[in-house]
Amino acid sequence: MPAPEIERMIQKDLEDLKRLYLRKLPVKVGVAVRDSVRQNFRNGKFYNGESWETPLRTSLGFSGAEGQYGPLLSGSNHLMMNTDYQPLPGKVIIRNTAIYASTHNEGEEIGVTQRMRRFFWAKHYEHKARMGPEAPETEFWKRMALKKPGSRIKIPRRHFLGPGEEVDAIVKTVVDKELQEFINTHSNGKITGKSH
Repeated sequence: MPAPEIERMIQKDLEDLKRLYLRKLPVKVGVAVRDSVRQNFRNGKFYNGESWETPLRTSLGFSGAEGQYGPLLSGSNHLMMNTDYQPLPGKVIIRNTAIYASTHNEGEEIGVTQRMRRFFWAKHYEHKARMGPEAPETEFWKRMALKKPGSRIKIPRRHFLGPGEEVDAIVKTVVDKELQEFINTHSNGKITGKSH
């Protein structure tokens, strides 16, 4: 094979490898990790870690769908669906854009505000009209509404996003697979070392 032809082949392979590193791998890794994080929500734990604390609404016996959802899940699954990825050249950022994501991921004690109390009262009256004054939901929202401003509410840590061995393993699996496909694709029909 003439030297210019070999040089062209090598140049094309290098361009393809660069494209794999800068564009394809960030997307493939992003999709795989995002999907695994969303699965954490469905499983109710961070990969193989301990299960998340049961939500109060379940232990208090809320009826209907509200009482059936697992930790951090809801009818809209807003928190879960806000877990996404942002591919950048040669890297990817896995993130959750919900404003309260870090509160749930890390756990936090938050102070009750007047605005929160108004929300709690609204939920209380909504449930009272819909379910009656004795329903567990109605009582729960009343207790929340009666909290004094400045009193603390503990949000338990339910870690769903962050580094870990499982994340590293997912990244390694994707990278290994893509590199093997690259090698297989670019070695077919190449120089064999035999003279022609």
